[in-house]
Amino acid sequence: CIRDSICIAGAMILPGTLGAAEIDRTVEMPEDGQVMVENLAGSIEFSTWDRAEAEIKGDAGSTVEEVEIEKTANGVRVKVRNEKDQRRIDGTDLHLRIPSSASIEAEGVSADISVRDSQGEKIILNTVSGDLEVEAKSSRIELNAVSGDVSFQGKAERVNAESVSGDVTLIGVEGEIKASTVSGDISMEAGQVSHGRFETVSGEMSLELALTDDGRLSCDSMSGDLKLRLPSAQQGSFSAQSYSGNINSDFGNAVSASHGPGSALDHQVGKGAAKVRLETFSGDISIRSH
Repeated sequence: CIRDSICIAGAMILPGTLGAAEIDRTVEMPEDGQVMVENLAGSIEFSTWDRAEAEIKGDAGSTVEEVEIEKTANGVRVKVRNEKDQRRIDGTDLHLRIPSSASIEAEGVSADISVRDSQGEKIILNTVSGDLEVEAKSSRIELNAVSGDVSFQGKAERVNAESVSGDVTLIGVEGEIKASTVSGDISMEAGQVSHGRFETVSGEMSLELALTDDGRLSCDSMSGDLKLRLPSAQQGSFSAQSYSGNINSDFGNAVSASHGPGSALDHQVGKGAAKVRLETFSGDISIRSH
């Protein structure tokens, strides 16, 4: 095993462990460094403190062969290695306390990942069947899940959140935002948005935000409803299209299709350069002021 590693392999237990299943290690790192974690199954929890150290605790699953805790050039890397050819992987639960300004990258398969009170420059989380939950102030947020829910609360200059069958929830965000699902719902309570792009196939979308003077907002759905709330003083151009649904708007009146179902909206409010575009195939569209 490499230096600064915890190894669990049969009855071999190197110093730094408290029993074959317990992980307890503290490693020095830069306050603005980076923490990288890979854990196939179980959970990964990040919290922060005011020390230039990363504390790694947890309980290793019965199928774990090795837990590597390695110092890198600018931080710490943790990797859980399971025994090969295992039909069932026993989950490992990791609890990390890291500097509040450290960046985070974490990856799992059937693992939940959560982050609390981080102010790192970037947070990048990926999982397949687990949930992602983040509370942070950061420059860059990237959250990707397949069948799990994704939620972010806090401030970030750029947010990208994706899930296939899970829901996406964003609270307090501003700036550039991108969110997408296939069958999950998207809900957002945002401040000033400069660029927003939201996509879903069969899920519903509920967004509350304010566009900057030259902001751009684009929302697309196949069969889901689109609900948008904007400040009553919002200016800009509004474009909406539903091929078999209805459009209700406080920013201009929709016109029904001359032949067949569906309706469209094309309206300018004031002299603002902001642009709002919503389109759904079979869902309804609602654009309301508050």
